[in-house]
Amino acid sequence: MWNKKIILILEDEIEFRDTLSSLLRDQGYEVIEVTTAEEGLRKIDERIPDLIIADIKLPGIDGFDFFYELRKNAAYRIIPFVYLTAFNNLEAAKRAKQQGAADYITKPFELDYLISRVRMLLTP
Repeated sequence: MWNKKIILILEDEIEFRDTLSSLLRDQGYEVIEVTTAEEGLRKIDERIPDLIIADIKLPGIDGFDFFYELRKNAAYRIIPFVYLTAFNNLEAAKRAKQQGAADYITKPFELDYLISRVRMLLTP
């Protein structure tokens, strides 16, 4: 039996999130969409994803703090985490790397690049 890999997308820009979700579903992934970090933490408690893709700039808790809160739970530390953001600056990228993020992708980006990164991170 083949189990679909689950990807949680934390993105407050609805159109962008919908496009990204559709693209990943077309690639055979199951996608959980959330708008806020708080909602993301609740969803992860219900169903642990295989990969998290999150924006940095969010309403309420930002992506960096979401990552920090997530990593407090040992069971969630193994989930690969990708920042997908409009912040194209060295300090934010360094912070993401120091936190242990698997990748830091700046918008705009090539969809094929994102798909290849997702595949790489989800391939055992």
